[in-house]
Amino acid sequence: MTNSGNLSHSRLYNAVNKKTTKMKIVVAILLIMILSAMKLSLLAQPTVAINVQVDSKTGSYTINVPGINWTMVGSIGQRMQKLKREKGKDAIGEYTSLSFQWETNNQYIGKILWYASSPVVMFSLSTPKGATDQSMDAFPDFTRMPDSLHHFSYHNRIFPLAQFFLEETSTPWLFFNDKKDACIISPASDFMVSLMTGNGITHVRSGLNPEVKKLPTDFTHNTILVLNKGIRATWDEWGSALRTIYNRKRPANDADVVLKYFGIWTDVGGDYYYNYDTAKGYSGTLLALREHYQKEDIPLGYMQLDSWWYQKSTNNVYGIKGADKKKTEFPAGPWNRSGGLMEYKADTFLFPGGLAKFQRKLGLPLVTHNRWIDSTSPYHKRFKISGIGAIDPAFWKEIMGYLKNSGVAVYEQDWINYIYTNNPEMISDINVGNAFTDHMAKAALDNGISMQYCMGLPRYFMQGVKYNNLTTIRTAGDRFMPKRWMYFLFTSQLAYEMGIWPWSDVFKSSELNNMIVSVLSAGAVGTGDSIGTENKANILMACRKDGVLVKPDVPLLPIDQNYVHMARQDHRPIIASTYTLHNNIKTSYVFAFADDSTRMNQFEFNLNDIGMKDMSVVFNPLKQTIQLVETGGSFSAALPEEKFVYYIVAPITRSGIAFLGDAGKITATGKKRILTITASANQMQVKVLFAKNESTVTLQGYSERSVSSGIGKLDLNTNTHLFSLVVPKPIKGDFAMVTFNTR
Repeated sequence: MTNSGNLSHSRLYNAVNKKTTKMKIVVAILLIMILSAMKLSLLAQPTVAINVQVDSKTGSYTINVPGINWTMVGSIGQRMQKLKREKGKDAIGEYTSLSFQWETNNQYIGKILWYASSPVVMFSLSTPKGATDQSMDAFPDFTRMPDSLHHFSYHNRIFPLAQFFLEETSTPWLFFNDKKDACIISPASDFMVSLMTGNGITHVRSGLNPEVKKLPTDFTHNTILVLNKGIRATWDEWGSALRTIYNRKRPANDADVVLKYFGIWTDVGGDYYYNYDTAKGYSGTLLALREHYQKEDIPLGYMQLDSWWYQKSTNNVYGIKGADKKKTEFPAGPWNRSGGLMEYKADTFLFPGGLAKFQRKLGLPLVTHNRWIDSTSPYHKRFKISGIGAIDPAFWKEIMGYLKNSGVAVYEQDWINYIYTNNPEMISDINVGNAFTDHMAKAALDNGISMQYCMGLPRYFMQGVKYNNLTTIRTAGDRFMPKRWMYFLFTSQLAYEMGIWPWSDVFKSSELNNMIVSVLSAGAVGTGDSIGTENKANILMACRKDGVLVKPDVPLLPIDQNYVHMARQDHRPIIASTYTLHNNIKTSYVFAFADDSTRMNQFEFNLNDIGMKDMSVVFNPLKQTIQLVETGGSFSAALPEEKFVYYIVAPITRSGIAFLGDAGKITATGKKRILTITASANQMQVKVLFAKNESTVTLQGYSERSVSSGIGKLDLNTNTHLFSLVVPKPIKGDFAMVTFNTR
């Protein structure tokens, strides 16, 4: 009985235990499913929730954002008919939409669409019957905005410079408060004929140029509104949504020769802009420059030829005749003029054997400039030209084919502001501007050529979201210099959001301050020195010995507090930041400077302002000073006499090391030098890339623990806790794996 009882109890226990185990497994699975659902739900939540309401009787619509306590109210000015609510999904995500029809103008159908997982609202206005002689209404038209908002936009002249008021043009309008809550409203289609109007308080309207009177049937114009916490975060949401809509893939920051390599530029500010050694000739001077750089072991990846290389008229952009010569000290000829394009071929006086022959002798890819088409150009008889811009695909096919056969890698279209503003047809016709930019982009793409825009109005920046081969765009005026830094940084934000890398323009290699800003922009870097005046040391701070640029992952952009300080006219130094990211190890680069409006030298930034989550060191590589900043802490300093300073901000990793990268590079942890960084307890591993003709790389870091490495020679300063390690290039391969051990 006892044994039998024990056996029964044992069986019962095992049965109960098995059931309990099964129940535990089921409960565990259910918990995992619930937690996963909760995680997915949390991931699907927008940064700020958006509520949309309409009143069909009054025609009003309300956008409410409780998370930042913002309410925006607009109206169509009449009753809404055929109100319809729907749910759906598009490339951005799941959405809810409300559509309606104007009561007294039934040719208009409006729609408001907002997303479950993005802080984005889309407005669309459709004209099913089209229009023949009537301007389209603006929609949305907000008549009430939150109180005490600051305003920001880009102006509509030559380069889209940043300004703290609202320009009535095709540009994003940014609204923000002192807490850095923000919204952006802009056109989302028809960029070449779009128009933002209003005073930002009682009216915020998005529509089309009033000159646009003819619209096709089923025409729809779209506007985008983004609301978020954080100014840069709002920019990023806005840009991400537009890039998603247009399937825009942001190119890698080494996508073409201009982005990948250091190069020579011959545009305004360069020594060889309409200037050469008359004993050698123009082409001979440039060939001698190339030979000199080879002799000095200075790498070059390409050469840019500015407007001097092709034939032009003497008529300016308004058709007014100018001087016979641009530079009186040089021979007369179609090349030495300031007017419009006559023929897009190399001037035979400068290049007797043609452009292709010159390029083969040079041995470098070319970047070639172009401008507006002169009113007397023979192209008018062969192709369709609207105003001073070509809209004929045959024109673009011809010139891009010529460039391909001449070794040209990048086509630079300049003067595009005047091509727009001097052409009433482009302003009033929804198709003309698209024809100009669409055909240019397609012909370039068909011939494997990248594009660069110069002198672009803000509408061209937004139009650029359509073209994956538009890789760079000028975001500052001619000849880069400190007085252009502020505008360059703020306009770089617009470029980057549209998937385009910023280009600072040419400067001299002896100007380390300009070199730092240009390199940290993550875009193109090129100088314009004459033979023998270059600064090799500064050039090699930007690139490896093979000319490959070492850059951050994203452009150098203003931090949020700059917008607030500048809107309030606080006259403080401007602070911008960028970074590299290796797995979960983020290294930031901070650049602070004074412009003409700065009235104080003291500046401060918090680690959170630059996306640094952990305790970090702030290292000044030019002065070799370093300071430890606790998690969530702030760093403050005064600008030096030079009125600029830049820092490497590196986290204290699990290994106890803050890795400061290549001591010889501005972007010390750029991925063309430092491929990987990993850290664990008491150890850090770094993968270092070498160019073929490099023998050593000096790494640097910070550690309060003792540090050792099994490779190279390591020196540690026990006072500053800074260490350096000279790493030799391995006998085989192009990388070295360096291990640091700490204890």
